[in-house]
Amino acid sequence: MIKEADEKELTFEKNYQPKGDMESEYDNEKKDLSRKAFIKELKDVIENSDVILEVLDCRDPLACRSKELESQILSHKDQKKIILILNKIDLVPQENAHKWQNYLKREFPTLLFRANTQTQGIHLASTALHNKSISDRKELVDDLMNTKKAVGAENLLQLLKNYCRIEDSKRNISVGIVGFPNVGKSSIINSLKRSRVASVSNIPGHTRTKQEVILDKNIKLIDCPGVVFSKNDPNSLMLKNVIRVEDLNDPISVVENIVKRIDMNTLVELYEIQQFNTVNEFLALVARKRGKLVKTGIPDFDKAARLVLKDWNDGKIKFYTNPPELIEDVDIEIK
Repeated sequence: MIKEADEKELTFEKNYQPKGDMESEYDNEKKDLSRKAFIKELKDVIENSDVILEVLDCRDPLACRSKELESQILSHKDQKKIILILNKIDLVPQENAHKWQNYLKREFPTLLFRANTQTQGIHLASTALHNKSISDRKELVDDLMNTKKAVGAENLLQLLKNYCRIEDSKRNISVGIVGFPNVGKSSIINSLKRSRVASVSNIPGHTRTKQEVILDKNIKLIDCPGVVFSKNDPNSLMLKNVIRVEDLNDPISVVENIVKRIDMNTLVELYEIQQFNTVNEFLALVARKRGKLVKTGIPDFDKAARLVLKDWNDGKIKFYTNPPELIEDVDIEIK
């Protein structure tokens, strides 16, 4: 069970406000109650689950992973199991996704996933993307990435069914799904169920209460509201799509961080603009290109910045990280 002391380490998207906001005593009290409610939801999901799926955004898995939460789960008296789900693999090169999988699977079973929220019928992709053999079949990987099918759902379902088996009998299991806001938890449920049973949105904090979905007679899924497992600065939270763009007081400073991370040519090509030297030049070019101008024809930097941030959250701005280098074990012959 998550200890009471750990509540100080857990903050939630709907309770976070950028610095500078003036809040009334009533607002603070209301947010405190919401925070406690979210903590209780998370505790309930962990307590009532046999297997925990920790969903990570494949573009930056370490930024949305919680070692603290994993330790709490592993220390539970009921010996709960953890599976890492690398979601949104269609937003990164396949080679990068496999590198992250190889890095993370040293600790927990790790599956590659591409969710699909649409009704799928019998068209659910059953290709085993986490099997080593598929890495040698580039044409098959490319074909999957160019379809609307869910990828990895059959592999995950098979793994969950394996956890249901004890010797020659079967038992019922509950599967909790946790992760940062907007990593695709509800979409994964819909992909497993092959229908839209969980509400989905690209708005951070869309899922407010836990949702239970019966997958089959042996497996029940529990979708937990998205949580931020540690305190972060506004820029960091925004880049993880944890804060709503509309709620930001200073979107320009966040865009400045994006400009530092992304190759200029990528932004120039995406927005069809000229090269630039500063974030203000970039936003001025975007504003003029997209018609974000005030009445006098001056670029509206605020609206341009929010447009860029929405593109970032929607995955239109291509970005991904590389896993730390693995140190291979080397046998040294002593003469």
